[in-house]
Amino acid sequence: ILVAAVSFAYANSLHGPFIFDDEPSIVRNPSIRSLAFPQVLVAPPDTVAAAGRPILNLSLALNYAVGGLAVEGYHLVNLALHILATLALFALIRRTLLLPKLAERFGSAATGLALVVALLWAIHPLQTESVTYVVQRAESIVSLFYLLTLYCFLRGATAGRTWYGVAVVVCALGMASKEVMATAPFIAILYDRTFVAG
Repeated sequence: ILVAAVSFAYANSLHGPFIFDDEPSIVRNPSIRSLAFPQVLVAPPDTVAAAGRPILNLSLALNYAVGGLAVEGYHLVNLALHILATLALFALIRRTLLLPKLAERFGSAATGLALVVALLWAIHPLQTESVTYVVQRAESIVSLFYLLTLYCFLRGATAGRTWYGVAVVVCALGMASKEVMATAPFIAILYDRTFVAG
């Protein structure tokens, strides 16, 4: 349901042209023309959106390696990232509602509630920019890593400590995607305090 809804909502955006910061960050960005390491991770300062965000720059370089400057490929990746973030949100909410502290009240409706919340988040008009404006994929990437950090933290608390290591790796990838990810460890502590440890 989530994949179909998001795909339908954004199907008409696949042919949108490069706009605003897309020009310096994609069209005129020499660092995405090759996948050579470490150059592919270091965008020039004038790339605006990609500077200082190696994971974003790498994703643009992979797009360029596959399809050059064909805009449809960039939009498909943005759509896929948004779908993955939506699925991560669904999984996080569902597992949160199934925690012992919440299961008695919300356990039987956990899947339905998670579906509704994730669906509203996924197709809300505020999400449009992160899907249709190519370099704003930084928002989708950091959202995905942020949600996965919390999800892996929750799995670590309920299913095994290996998940904590995955949470650290995912959090580090998020920090290499956009600066706002620096708040994720603090949110994980608050999440733990609120839903897990009490």
